[in-house]
Amino acid sequence: MHPSAPAAQLVDMLEIRPLSVDCLATARYVIASAIKRHAAAAYTQAQLHALMDFVQSPHYSDLLYAGRSYGAFIGAEMVAVASWSASAAPSPTARLIGVFVQPLFGASGIGARLLAHIEEEARAAGFRALDIGALPGAVGFLEASGYQQIGPRPLGLPSGQQIPVVEMRKLGLARHTVMH
Repeated sequence: MHPSAPAAQLVDMLEIRPLSVDCLATARYVIASAIKRHAAAAYTQAQLHALMDFVQSPHYSDLLYAGRSYGAFIGAEMVAVASWSASAAPSPTARLIGVFVQPLFGASGIGARLLAHIEEEARAAGFRALDIGALPGAVGFLEASGYQQIGPRPLGLPSGQQIPVVEMRKLGLARHTVMH
């Protein structure tokens, strides 16, 4: 299916499944592509380079594999990735690591469908809220999905570089109705 197909067709064809270790390289590619497209204007070259190095690192693969990470597939092609994790300490709030859609498939409803899947899973696990340190390009998408801005904060990367993100939260995770 070509990305120019009507969005409803793309979402109908979507299969969401857990990432396997065999999918991690492709997942990092999808994430890097989305970041380059939507975050490049918000960061300096040094910040973007440090972020890309982190996404391509084995440590990032470990984070994806240790969390609850999912790929959205159309046929055999991974077109989006999302991940979340439970809090380290007992808490009613889980952490959304991110939702990343290949740029060619942006604005098709795939990100919203994947986010709804993550939110439903977190709700079913007993969490009442999700927090995220959102990259600037994701703030509008997350606000449209019911997330509220808490404020800016720095995100420290393993290289020592810090990048600004927007801390956001969605309270009252509820069941979603996904329209097909």
